[in-house]
Amino acid sequence: MPNPFIIDNKITNEFVETYSKTTYRIIGNNKHTAIKPCHWLEQKLMTGRDNRNCYKGVFGVQSHRCLQNSPSMPFCNQQCVFCWRDTENGNISGEFIVDPDEPKDLVDEMIRHHQDIIKNHLPLRRYLENYEIMIDLLDYMLKDGENQTINSLSKGLHVSKNKVERALNLLKNQEFLESADNNLKSYKLNDEISCCIESREEIVKLFKISLTTPDEIMQAHSEAMNPNHAAISLDGEPFLYPKLDGLVSEFRDRNMTTFIVTNGTLPERIESLSSLPTQLYITLPAPTKELYKKICRPMIKNGWEKILDSLSLAESLSCRTVVRLTAVKNLNLSEKYIEDYVRIVKMANPNFFEIKGFTLQASALNVKDRLKSEEPMQHYFPTYEDLEKFALKFEEIGGVPLIYKNKASRDFLFAINWDKNKDLVIRNP
Repeated sequence: MPNPFIIDNKITNEFVETYSKTTYRIIGNNKHTAIKPCHWLEQKLMTGRDNRNCYKGVFGVQSHRCLQNSPSMPFCNQQCVFCWRDTENGNISGEFIVDPDEPKDLVDEMIRHHQDIIKNHLPLRRYLENYEIMIDLLDYMLKDGENQTINSLSKGLHVSKNKVERALNLLKNQEFLESADNNLKSYKLNDEISCCIESREEIVKLFKISLTTPDEIMQAHSEAMNPNHAAISLDGEPFLYPKLDGLVSEFRDRNMTTFIVTNGTLPERIESLSSLPTQLYITLPAPTKELYKKICRPMIKNGWEKILDSLSLAESLSCRTVVRLTAVKNLNLSEKYIEDYVRIVKMANPNFFEIKGFTLQASALNVKDRLKSEEPMQHYFPTYEDLEKFALKFEEIGGVPLIYKNKASRDFLFAINWDKNKDLVIRNP
């Protein structure tokens, strides 16, 4: 059946409109490219500090200066059950079937749209206001002495529920507040704050020490206007874009580092890429061929063999390499598979192995339907504790050091072909 989003080998405006209602920006004449600010970019704008940076911070990447993008957003040759994108409707083809836009034009447009998003859709005033609301919120709770809900705080502070929720989430994430009931609908001050802080002035001092200041928020917003990292990982399979060499070169010419995340099904294109990214991620979605077919639902032949071929290239590439397991509980995250993972990772011998927890967001909420499962969605969601237990067992059985873990991102990093004492920060594109 023909795809309604393609007419005469061109992506239609109707397709663009389905994404323009979100924070995606579809760019380029042929509409195969997109950018989207991630959750952590906005989190970093809230404080300007590393306390709200994503897991890539260990490599020196600052979330507020990261340009998340894809040059092949509607094209992928797999339909992974854990994918956050709308594979049901948004995956137009398993091949790149439109004329490719030029890399220079795309990067120019990416940066222009990124700057517009920062200036007009994630404006500085929002985060300075959030700072004041957080202080007002803590001050109100100190004086009132009672547990509070979003509704009670909204009424007490005369602030919209959305603004209260934004401030409250950050305060909760940074452990200034904690849940007061099992339903997660009411909140109380952390005991160390309620017993030791007595005034608004002391709240401001506490923020300066452990959270943020207005000056840092303003500096972060200014820095965000000039991205210095490109995460080529948003949607689709980037190696399907025939001018990926040129895209990486364009970013490098602007002194921007690049990460590419690939599903590994195009080993011949990885091998022939003349301009390698700063760091290449190859997804290891499963421990066996049978489970791979169930999880990735490939639209190509010999997908598992192609992934193994890509993994075998990792050691020979001149860029830094990471093999990534996107871990789905009760699917590919099980201790019975650890020896299989150890064998595959040691065969590939990348610089790093990463375990990253599957997240229930966007279209990944369809995981049970994609698996035709009667289990609830939470059945497939790994907690930090689930992942940590698995990671520690992998470290033990594999005999490789676990060198970094990030609880907020549910991310675990192992040194494979890398000195565990060597600095991880990337210095050059």
